[in-house]
Amino acid sequence: MKKRKLKGFVLPTVYVLVIGVLFISVSFLGSALQNQLNYASDLSVGALEDGVTPVIKNEENVESAVIKKPFTSESVSVSKSYYSKDDDEATQQGSLVYYEQTYLQNSGILYSSNEVFDCLSVYDGTVTNVSEDEILGKFVEVTHNPNLKTVYYSLSEVNVKKDDLVTTGSLIGKSGDNLLDGETENCLLFEVYYNGNTIDPDTFYTMNIEDLN
Repeated sequence: MKKRKLKGFVLPTVYVLVIGVLFISVSFLGSALQNQLNYASDLSVGALEDGVTPVIKNEENVESAVIKKPFTSESVSVSKSYYSKDDDEATQQGSLVYYEQTYLQNSGILYSSNEVFDCLSVYDGTVTNVSEDEILGKFVEVTHNPNLKTVYYSLSEVNVKKDDLVTTGSLIGKSGDNLLDGETENCLLFEVYYNGNTIDPDTFYTMNIEDLN
């Protein structure tokens, strides 16, 4: 039987065709993948354009919790400071309040003014008591956390009720009177209790609220 031989140009032609098919296949696959990537990219941009904002923490916009004083009026001054056993004798004498011929250690700061002033919440919390003391007058107790509460005594007017939520600067009431000798008609006795014990409000104002949890 006579064997046939391929002509010299056939094999190169076949090689060229195979390479051409492979090139076209790779090009098509690459184009398909690129289209998918572009589609995914379009989805991401579209999501942002539809109002989805990426979560980016901006440290400059994070405001630390700050404890405020219970008033903003510039006419308010300290009538009696907080009594501390660690103070010198002269300072301690200036921290005593007088009632019915008896000197009492001041457990807060007694503020006074020649005019009525707003009494404000020093920090966020819940009103847990609204009542009246026979010596110190109307008062409001605000609980800030299980270990911390503040009390606002000698109010002439109360603007909150029990279980109200208050924030820093919320109006608690108006300054008023008490039965302590030598005081004006516009007073506020402000006390701070931490773990059941009083602390100096002046120290409290400078503390980190997170340290008082």
